[in-house]
Amino acid sequence: RVFIEKMAVLLGTHALQPPKCFDSLKCSETSETSPVRSSTRLVDLFDDQLALVKTVRNTDWLDLIRKLNGGNVFRTSVSLPPPGAVKMRLFGEQRTNCAGLVWDRSQVDLSEAYIWPSGYMAKTEFNLTHKGELVNGRSSALVTIERLVECNRRGLTTNAETGELQEVADGATMNFNEINWPCGGARGLVAVFVRSMEMGRVLHALGVVALLEHALGVRLPLLLLDSEHPVCLLDNTILEAYLRQALPTHLERWPAVLVPRLPVDVSSMHFSDMEKINIHAMYGLCRSSLWQLFAKYTDDPVRFHELLSAGLKACVALRNVPSAREIVRATSPQLLGFGKEETACLERRLMTEVLVLSETLPEGNDDLQVALGAEVMLMEFRSGQTKRRIDRAVEELGEWLRKVNSQCSVCDFFSWVETWKKEPTSRVSSFINGKAVANRADFLKHLKKLRDADDGESYVRELYEVVQALRSPCLRFHMLRDVLGLDRRFSRNVLHAIVCFAFDIFVPRPSSAFEVDESTRLEAEESGGLMGRRPSREILGVETPEDFSADPLGVETRLFRALYRENRSRKFS
Repeated sequence: RVFIEKMAVLLGTHALQPPKCFDSLKCSETSETSPVRSSTRLVDLFDDQLALVKTVRNTDWLDLIRKLNGGNVFRTSVSLPPPGAVKMRLFGEQRTNCAGLVWDRSQVDLSEAYIWPSGYMAKTEFNLTHKGELVNGRSSALVTIERLVECNRRGLTTNAETGELQEVADGATMNFNEINWPCGGARGLVAVFVRSMEMGRVLHALGVVALLEHALGVRLPLLLLDSEHPVCLLDNTILEAYLRQALPTHLERWPAVLVPRLPVDVSSMHFSDMEKINIHAMYGLCRSSLWQLFAKYTDDPVRFHELLSAGLKACVALRNVPSAREIVRATSPQLLGFGKEETACLERRLMTEVLVLSETLPEGNDDLQVALGAEVMLMEFRSGQTKRRIDRAVEELGEWLRKVNSQCSVCDFFSWVETWKKEPTSRVSSFINGKAVANRADFLKHLKKLRDADDGESYVRELYEVVQALRSPCLRFHMLRDVLGLDRRFSRNVLHAIVCFAFDIFVPRPSSAFEVDESTRLEAEESGGLMGRRPSREILGVETPEDFSADPLGVETRLFRALYRENRSRKFS
């Protein structure tokens, strides 16, 4: 009972209400999997001042994980909390630095570390050169790790005016100390911590846990470290109860700390399928959680389609583009594994529902139209409707070419007039000089190859080649859009984005440390693009352009965020 009430205080009376929400934990105090028992080692680290903590800016996690995963040594700053991790303010505001990492001091090498006591503003972002040398007199205030431990134990902090160490007032909170050391990767990492139980911050921290597991291969526990209460382990039982209580009775968007949001892994929690779908729509599940959810029903197409329909509807209702794209990405390869006859009725119903969702979207939602359009396009291919439309287009285009090739130049003008009636932007010069004929002849060859594609990869490879040649809206574009089962709501840019998305789903590519979901990977790739060439793949034996993206409509905003992070990093380096 004491444990229950203690957790309720830590998590906040508005987040969790004892005793009702924690009845299931009453017996856990004496069980072998008790949160108290399982957290003993971590609590001991803090009590013995062996825990080094680093708060991380919400927007800096991708860069930090890239460094941890790179294998190279880099200098970074951490703090050593006093016993119990209480009565010391951590670096940064909770709003902008809501989570961080914990290292075991006994497992890292601090022989080349620079150490300053509480209250001393070392400002290493300005006073440490790229060679690791201190400037501006910062070396005069250095202390040993033994001296820092003693200062923490006695509650000593630096007087801002005199520079002397003095005891903090009773009940006051110490300022953070700083240890700047050469970090050599993930060695010694023991936990992730969150600084409060505000919903957006907990979700962000859970996303960090999932990303670290994927990128570094380590599953780290999550701690609550708020500087006011003793450190507390947030195990799956507590987190599940917290998230379950936070699930609203109706769909509403949960707050996101980072854009793109870091998806969470709930595969080890006991949520129902629909609860997982709702969590994904309101925030976002990582790829492995979403894949497992649908993989259970590869032998039950009815349930599979029910969840797919519910997920797309929820994501569209909440305008959650990353989650909508992730559902399409996770389910498309699995859909191709179903027999056509057994799922024909289910897919027709799903097709109708997706088209209705597309029709109800207001202007300015091209990014959601991409996800819905990709779903329609791939279902049409699977059903065989695309091939039947291609047959009609091949016949129509072949007839036009035969007719034009037998005409004189004057007749070319009249061919342009007929085209101009459908596409006012077409140029008469293209018909007079034969360019229009050459383009359509080439388009006819691609259509025939597209018709012969018998699997998802060969289909999207050829489709990408076709779309790349459509530099501006033209008759070929309108014909291709009709072939794919799309209508006038899908512009040339949206169609191009749909094909890029489908290409990225089916064509193999190098694995990424940030593949917890698509939005996280693309954000990391955009940041990596500033430092060097993006990873490229081959399309029809030719390398992709350097600016290829699975989400071309989102490149500009991702690049803006990457430039902001890069400029900020240079400013403080």
